[in-house]
Amino acid sequence: MAKKAKKLAKKAVKKVVEILKPPAPKLEVPKESTIRKKIEELRLIRRDAATICEEINEKDLTDEDIREVIRQHNFGNLLDKVS
Repeated sequence: MAKKAKKLAKKAVKKVVEILKPPAPKLEVPKESTIRKKIEELRLIRRDAATICEEINEKDLTDEDIREVIRQHNFGNLLDKVS
């Protein structure tokens, strides 16, 4: 009898622990790149912005990745404008 009570108590504790577990974390939705928007606006006015826009087009890059592409092309003036 004591063994049955012990088993039932363990099962009850497991159920309580399962109920108390926090829900799974929600996946982060990537936010829209502000630098990408700015470059797309400037591409009609500036040739360096058009070059960068062509290179980052259809690629899923973060803001920091886009900054690195601009640095690789030595477009420091554009980098100042979009940052």
